[in-house]
Amino acid sequence: MKIIGVLFLIYLLLASTLMVFGQIQRVTNAAYFNSFIQSSIDVPFNSTIPDNLVRLVTEELAISIARRHMSEFGSNTKVLDCHITKTPEGKLVWIAVIGSTNVLAENYVKGFVIIDATDPTASPEILKEEFSVGAGLWWDHDIHFRSYIGDMAKSYGVAYVTWDFTKNETVYIVTRYNVGFDLVRRYETPMIYDSQGNLYYEAESISDIPLWITQIYDENWLEEMINEMGCFQRGESFDYWAGGFLWIIPPSRERFQMTEDARYIVDPENGDVVALICVNPVGNQRTLAGVFKATRKGIFFYNLRSYNYISGMTAEDMVEGRLPKPATGMYDAEMPLLYPINVSGNIRLAWYVPIYWREGTWEEDETIYLAGFAIVDATEVNKIAITMIGEGLTSQQLIQNTKVDFMKLFGAAAPIQLNTTVVGKYEFVEDGTTHIVLQLSNSSYPWVEATSKDIPTIQWNELMATTEEQNVILQIEQHEDKWIIIYFDNPNIS
Repeated sequence: MKIIGVLFLIYLLLASTLMVFGQIQRVTNAAYFNSFIQSSIDVPFNSTIPDNLVRLVTEELAISIARRHMSEFGSNTKVLDCHITKTPEGKLVWIAVIGSTNVLAENYVKGFVIIDATDPTASPEILKEEFSVGAGLWWDHDIHFRSYIGDMAKSYGVAYVTWDFTKNETVYIVTRYNVGFDLVRRYETPMIYDSQGNLYYEAESISDIPLWITQIYDENWLEEMINEMGCFQRGESFDYWAGGFLWIIPPSRERFQMTEDARYIVDPENGDVVALICVNPVGNQRTLAGVFKATRKGIFFYNLRSYNYISGMTAEDMVEGRLPKPATGMYDAEMPLLYPINVSGNIRLAWYVPIYWREGTWEEDETIYLAGFAIVDATEVNKIAITMIGEGLTSQQLIQNTKVDFMKLFGAAAPIQLNTTVVGKYEFVEDGTTHIVLQLSNSSYPWVEATSKDIPTIQWNELMATTEEQNVILQIEQHEDKWIIIYFDNPNIS
């Protein structure tokens, strides 16, 4: 009996030691990740996203579209993997990796289906380019296992296909991190392979990562570290007992958890691909605690607790509660994205919520398509605009119509759209800000102007490059006695 008692005590001591070490390791992870973070009480974006850059396609929809356009690869093929990236032209796309259903016999990637992430009605592009490595292949042709046998000290996460813009070459990228003896998950730069499975490029630091690499952090690492940070947050530091202990230690009010997975979207201010991760207070999934934005310049955390914004999950429920039940299948509001909207000169944060119709199960026979679009104000939840897709309505028009209806909810007049010719162009500086004034051939609106604060950076650059006699497309709003440009497109500039 004494021996059993001693063994039981040893067991308890060992279990306690492992538990304490686990807590210490998790807090150390949180502190390490916090060194990456730049905090702000501002909002993630200050510019309204152009209608043609709003992401409307989920991974499920992208795979569903890819399955409908695989005939060129022959029979007995399947989607091995699917990830989002950006084309050399700057368009956000999903790339579905196509391979054989029997990778033992055909152990290579047969090609790719490229799906427009902003327009699910657009015809996908078929890229017949074979790769000897890829996700889902066998043995050392599997890109993760190939990376692991090359360096077993690293952990390998998301792998995706993109293009080297400088050489117009298709490459395979593997994100990774390093787990040390202290079990802290430290960031590592991604690895890049060519079509033959050779190491194409390996950056030594974040500053060396080329601009054409769209995801520089491993998605799983990013999400796990955010949860570790949120689990132990107390004030400005991290506490082993942040969750509280009996009646002795109260739980921390600063703790947060992820609301949804990371969303990769186009930053309206610079056109780069960034990851957005929304978090909510622990125990309250209905309100928004903040937003993480992962960029190539660092990871930013926007603390939004004081603004009383609703969460994306709440926005989804609000939209679904207003949708009629279809005769067959079901409507599903998914992938809410938080964006600012300029309403008569006032910036409001709102949730952009695509609406999908789906039927079947998540297998080969499931059918999904975009059925509508909604915008939900992040503070006034009764302000909801919903547009269901109709005959001949493009994805961009769907968003534009919904945005106009949303602005009307606040008494704002719909923006005026012009397709006209530039007669003259003038510049002046006021309080350190450059204003560009256009004289138009339109007799009703001969003078319009804008600053870099009124439109996204990409559109501002196009406006700066615009010359006389060029045809332009723009949207304007009246601010006091001026007509301000809120959207600008010059088809003459690629």
